[in-house]
Amino acid sequence: MERNYAIAVQKRENLYRAYLNKAQLVLQTNGGKHSSEECQYLQRAAELQSEMADMTIGEERNHHLREKESISARIIAILKEIDPQKAMEFEKGKDAKKTSQTTGGGRGADSDKEKLDAMAKSWHKEAPNHSFKDVSGMAELKDKLADCVTNSNCEALLDFLKIPRLNTYFFVGPPGCGKTYIIEAFANELVNMKDKDYQFLSLVGSDIISRYVGDAEKIVTRMFEEAENCAPCIVFIDEIDGVCRNRSQKSMPEYAASITTSFLTGYNRMKNSGKSIIFIGATNYPQRVDSAMLDRAEVIRVPLPDKEARSNAFRMQFEGVVMLADDVTYDDMAAVTEGYNYRDIERVTSIVKKSVFEQIMQQAGNEQAAIELLKSGSFKLSRTDFDIAMADFKPSSKKDIMDAIDKWERNLNNDSYLIDDDAE
Repeated sequence: MERNYAIAVQKRENLYRAYLNKAQLVLQTNGGKHSSEECQYLQRAAELQSEMADMTIGEERNHHLREKESISARIIAILKEIDPQKAMEFEKGKDAKKTSQTTGGGRGADSDKEKLDAMAKSWHKEAPNHSFKDVSGMAELKDKLADCVTNSNCEALLDFLKIPRLNTYFFVGPPGCGKTYIIEAFANELVNMKDKDYQFLSLVGSDIISRYVGDAEKIVTRMFEEAENCAPCIVFIDEIDGVCRNRSQKSMPEYAASITTSFLTGYNRMKNSGKSIIFIGATNYPQRVDSAMLDRAEVIRVPLPDKEARSNAFRMQFEGVVMLADDVTYDDMAAVTEGYNYRDIERVTSIVKKSVFEQIMQQAGNEQAAIELLKSGSFKLSRTDFDIAMADFKPSSKKDIMDAIDKWERNLNNDSYLIDDDAE
């Protein structure tokens, strides 16, 4: 994730300074005389600068490369003084590495293409197993998306009315509210349309930053090209705030602004292609997404699961696993879990199942007998079992993120986009 990336860079920066300090300490301990030990610490510092250069782009990358070159020159000067032969070997190795990085041994461009091809291939996903009929609640949202599926069958009429083929949705909601689940159900409906051959591309925006920072702009460009090449398709980018960051944020790094610009350029080119593409972004932090992207999308607020959805979530967890006693129903469970997200429900049911495990093993004496008791309904989950689990359970805190989304939503129509000072 974006925050993880920043932490990774900062850790390397701290280590870099620590190695410089160790090199200086060795020099002082030796009475100002240079040594191979000093060079070893400096070499590790240079390697860290190389790692940070690979993780960044633009001026930040250039800064790390300059630091690396400066330390390398310092190492060569020391080696010339204490071991001229090693100084020559170091310079030769340094020059050979630079040539390899520049030319790739004649295969630099091919290597980049192969990496991007492999990455693009990984974005193609099979149709998810669940469809709209598996999604509980969210009736209005399902109707909206179902209309989009229906309209996709009327391309001739869309063209006659000059309605753009590109549909763009921006799903907003707190963690665990079911954004990804309903988006995947939407993809299932599209991919399984007769005679349409929709493809499903899915990726996580923050992966582009955290795993492939040095190539982020190339990856963004290839992503939109892939969408055009395999249309008709649905493109889903989860955590889109990681790759299309709000350029009005304070102290935004240059590399992040550059990636956002590449993202919007690629999106506009895809839009102008006239291809049948459905583009969906999802985030828990809409205030961190650039306003230019928001202007291009239909914003869809995904709420926490309602009572019907929570009841079905409990049913999916327990049905076929343990039968319910007469004093409790799935609706009862839903009634006492208002404000819970799907992750909270999974945690509650995990606690209940562990309690069931302990009780039934004590009752049955062995594993196979315990399974038979569950299958036959000789052991049933009671209201008391559920209440005991709920008594010690605390759902995840959602107030801060819900308040931030509410504030962002209020400001959205006024073109007053919320700047998140903590987004870095």
